[in-house]
Amino acid sequence: MGETRRVRDLVVRKKRPAGARTVEVLLSDPDGGRLPKWPPGAHIDLLLPNRLIRSYSLAGEPSDADWRLLIRCPPPVDERGAAASASVYVRDVLAAGDRVRARGPYDRFRLAGASAYLFLASGAGIAPLLPMARLIGTARVYPWSLIHVDRGSGNGALRKEVLALGPPASVSDGLDIDATLSAAAAGTAVYVCGPDHFVAAVEKAAQQTPRIQVNRQRFDAAALREGAGRPCDIVLARRHEQVHVEAGTPILTALLDAGVDVPYACGAGICGACAVRVVEGRIDHRDSVLSRSERDAGNLIITCVSRAADDGIVLDL
Repeated sequence: MGETRRVRDLVVRKKRPAGARTVEVLLSDPDGGRLPKWPPGAHIDLLLPNRLIRSYSLAGEPSDADWRLLIRCPPPVDERGAAASASVYVRDVLAAGDRVRARGPYDRFRLAGASAYLFLASGAGIAPLLPMARLIGTARVYPWSLIHVDRGSGNGALRKEVLALGPPASVSDGLDIDATLSAAAAGTAVYVCGPDHFVAAVEKAAQQTPRIQVNRQRFDAAALREGAGRPCDIVLARRHEQVHVEAGTPILTALLDAGVDVPYACGAGICGACAVRVVEGRIDHRDSVLSRSERDAGNLIITCVSRAADDGIVLDL
């Protein structure tokens, strides 16, 4: 699916509770049309009326006329930061009939071919894995299992939805990650989504199980390395302009301050909305979204957190 940065007007058709601290939001075309299809794992950037922007995975059926979001709100003690504030706004303010805007869908968390599949989700990380599991389960070709770690699920609608996928799907209060990965057959593709500590634990355990392939998506930021980065000059190849970036200033901020229109959402290196093509120069990657192969290619930078590794870099802007 080709990615689009088009901003689309949408209307909230329905909002209802889906579980502990989780709300379901259905977004529709205001003119009654069908919204574009999307591949399992895709997400959108939701542009809220209060000017907050947040990336959310699509959790419905890819062919549905509406787009479905499952939005998890943090505990009251953690209701801080732009990401949390966006989810709290959806929970407390957004109502059916309200207008919102969105960019996407983006398919940066792709379902690839494998001999077996293991889906591991924690909390809101279930959203992109539900359509993936449905697709693989419906095919009835590949062995698969899904484990949703959700301590506060109770007997809510979301728990029932996960269990309705059949015996390969389960909801648990905890997970022995080492044992789960050790039991996976060779060639299994592991898809993991959730908080950084959960994703990091799966990645660490997978290092002891080289016969499996881990694909991950975070919805909070990994700890950034210390160091503000060196000052650098950003050359904009198509505009024939140059932007200076001070140490400690994100490239994204410098570009926006210079009047360069760059899409963005999370500001934490986890969604990829602010990715820009690199024409020339080395990158100090500090994001949590690019794969190892994408980093090795050296032609894409997540401008909200990553830096130029040298004194300058040329961007396709």
